[in-house]
Amino acid sequence: TFFFFPAALQSTKLKQKKEKSKNDIIMGADPFGIALKDAVKSALLEDGFNVIDITGKRKQNYFDAAQEVGSAVSDGKCAFGFLFCGTGAGVSIVANKFMGVNCVLCECEETARLSRIINNANILAMGGMVVSPYMGVKMARAFLKAKFSKGLAGVDPNFLKAAVKRVREIEELVVERNYKSLKGK
Repeated sequence: TFFFFPAALQSTKLKQKKEKSKNDIIMGADPFGIALKDAVKSALLEDGFNVIDITGKRKQNYFDAAQEVGSAVSDGKCAFGFLFCGTGAGVSIVANKFMGVNCVLCECEETARLSRIINNANILAMGGMVVSPYMGVKMARAFLKAKFSKGLAGVDPNFLKAAVKRVREIEELVVERNYKSLKGK
């Protein structure tokens, strides 16, 4: 059962997040994404990141992995997350249900990089049936190296910041709308 809280409560929660380390990364995968996740995890550990892998030994459904990763990023326990399933679509849909999560599904290095710069993405979803381990590692590194609103010629950083702020406002309106809808039932 999922509960929706008024936007005012959730926005307060976002402001009260604890300080998170930029080196704390959480990741999870369903059976179709495990090989890709393992390649990305190994590379990020070599790069010095603290990687929390919630996949474990048991087979995990994509929606459970995405719920755990989305929740950890939303709650501020980890700065970034990575999710892996067959296509990356299922995990991105679920992760984006969480306040403050910008999960993007990417299939190449450039979109992974641009999603951080333009959209301030904090979770990268990839498909184990679509992305090779080699490309997945390149995408993950590009994603983590990129900085929001920096490194994109010809685009005003203030516009990007205002756009992300407006998306957060819309997110709060959606939560409020969903809450009212549930209350009316």
